Amino acid sequence: MRLRYAPVGGGAALETLVTYSLALRPSAPALRRPQRLILKVEGEQVADVEYRPDHADLAPFARLERMSYSELAEAALGCCPSCGIAHALALCQAIEALAAVRLPPRAAYLRLAAAELERAASHLTTLAALFGALALPYLAEACAAQASATRTVLTSLAGSAPAAWIVPAGLARDITPGEVTVLWSAATILERLFPLAEHTIARRSLLARTVEIGVISAGAAEQFGLAGPLARAAGLTADLRCDAPYAAYADLTPGLVTQEGGDVHARMVVVLLEALEALRLVERVARALPDGPVGASLPDELPAGSASAAVEAPRGPLRYDVASDGRRLSAVNVRCAPQLDRLLARTVLANAALDDAALIVVSTDPCDACLAVSSDQLA
Repeated sequence: MRLRYAPVGGGAALETLVTYSLALRPSAPALRRPQRLILKVEGEQVADVEYRPDHADLAPFARLERMSYSELAEAALGCCPSCGIAHALALCQAIEALAAVRLPPRAAYLRLAAAELERAASHLTTLAALFGALALPYLAEACAAQASATRTVLTSLAGSAPAAWIVPAGLARDITPGEVTVLWSAATILERLFPLAEHTIARRSLLARTVEIGVISAGAAEQFGLAGPLARAAGLTADLRCDAPYAAYADLTPGLVTQEGGDVHARMVVVLLEALEALRLVERVARALPDGPVGASLPDELPAGSASAAVEAPRGPLRYDVASDGRRLSAVNVRCAPQLDRLLARTVLANAALDDAALIVVSTDPCDACLAVSSDQLA
């Protein structure tokens, strides 16, 4: 801020630029632990940033040698409340690669449906937080309601612990003909979201608050090794579902969503359109779901060696590396896509208006749970 001093008795007024530090505890849907941002503010702009991320170092696979296949899948499920299906899927695919198991088509299609329902729910929750930060409660409530409806569809399809439905070599159980109709519920959610998308993407008041705010250029995205929606909002086109298809993505290729702006508006548009595309994919599964088994046989003992598998989680690539001693798994390492860290926080917040700082952080959709189990970040 600027303070203006008018000398007593007349004379020229003096102005001074006030510099101070401000500690913020940013909030985002997937942040479970308190984070700390120290902003150095000059006037009304952020001059420098010190980010002190806080995440617990978890070890979900510490008892690896004693864990059954189902317990391994449950451990992956517990890694992250918002993307447990992505964790379970990556782990199971790595085990399947190690054991040279071919997944039945029906299981592949249903895994895709579960993954896309999780993606849609995650993105809609992020949008609700964004609209909340923009003081647009009715839009925030609309997105939160559709996120809840999407989770209800996922629970109806896969059970109360959806990621536990995904097990090595297939699914824990098949769905009944009646449960197939649950997939069509995605169409209803999609119909509700279309008007919201049409009325928000080009809305002038939103453009004024989000365009050229918190910009991450394509060059910066490449330099930081960003991936997922953060990178696609900056014009990068990487998406493992298209570039290295798994599950049923070779048959049901998603439409790639990108934006060039790299700002809050671009990130908002990407997660909104990706949520719509995710629900479209669930509809396509309902139309084309093949018959057949949902599981294959796994050997009692895994062959010695190592294998890796990566999936496109809601926030970007998630990779599991596994190793076997010739009987069972001896090592599991998790790597997630780069997220908001000290360097990126400084890049995206430097010179930003102080009032925009919280909005910018929310738009990057950080997740401390994934970082807590990750042995490294993908770059």
